[in-house]
Amino acid sequence: MKTTQFFPAIALAIILSGSGTMFAQPSHKGEMKGAMSNNRMHNNIPNLTDEQNAKIKDLHLSHYKETLPLRNQLGELKAKQHTLVTADKPDMKAIDSNIDEITKLMNQLMKSRAAYHQQIRALLTDEQKIWFDTHPMHRKQHQQMMGHVHKAGFSHTS
Repeated sequence: MKTTQFFPAIALAIILSGSGTMFAQPSHKGEMKGAMSNNRMHNNIPNLTDEQNAKIKDLHLSHYKETLPLRNQLGELKAKQHTLVTADKPDMKAIDSNIDEITKLMNQLMKSRAAYHQQIRALLTDEQKIWFDTHPMHRKQHQQMMGHVHKAGFSHTS
């Protein structure tokens, strides 16, 4: 393979591997089940009432159901991208088109997550909002629970 053909494929793989860490599929099938039942993402927010817990759990379930098809599609597109960029004769038109589809789904997921975050904030008291906004651990747990934290962009075990 010529260097001029090799460089764009490598550059694209690096870009996609960086963005893939946020949207990778869950690595353990039981993670989501445990997270749903324990609501780990918000169990450290101080002084949550039973009503707040129930509403947050409902929001979480709704958000998960809404985003699961999008995350599945994203996984499929990333697998397709891997196939496209590793072809002996890469089709840049197909690669670019697939990138457009990936970014479209990423845009939808980011907007959905932002709305979900604000829906949770709307249920909290001012003190709880401060905690929610200043403790990154709950966000990391949420990302892990939703399958968005992964060591590499393309998982070889998926």
